[in-house]
Amino acid sequence: MRWLVAIVVLGLAVPARADDQIWSALLLATNEQPPRETPRALKNLAPSIKKIFGYNSLYVLGQKKRALQAGSDTWLVPSDAFFFEVAGVSQEPAHYQMWLNLYRGKELLLSTEARLARGAPLYIRGPQWGAGQLVLVLEVR
Repeated sequence: MRWLVAIVVLGLAVPARADDQIWSALLLATNEQPPRETPRALKNLAPSIKKIFGYNSLYVLGQKKRALQAGSDTWLVPSDAFFFEVAGVSQEPAHYQMWLNLYRGKELLLSTEARLARGAPLYIRGPQWGAGQLVLVLEVR
């Protein structure tokens, strides 16, 4: 199973705020004719996801939103199969610095240090699944 981390900046980073939340989602990206209507939760992200991964339709298989605070560790569970451990969160003026661990069940698939900021989501290319590809997304909202 091959995983690829792709960090995409969609605009200038906006300063971190006390009420920031981190949103995680598990997506299925497919090519369909005609293309499926974009889910509401992905309206702002869909153009870049489609361009980066080369698919024309997106499905939200699961999503979760949690408070994001410096000094806290948290678990994000966008689906029963995949979940994130977010640890060592520190807040800088324009971003959060953190360690991310991605699990499938009890298996650790990916461990990385990442910076997350408003307007700069993190996309993780997952394995081929069914007629498409799994994509995991983390975004500060």
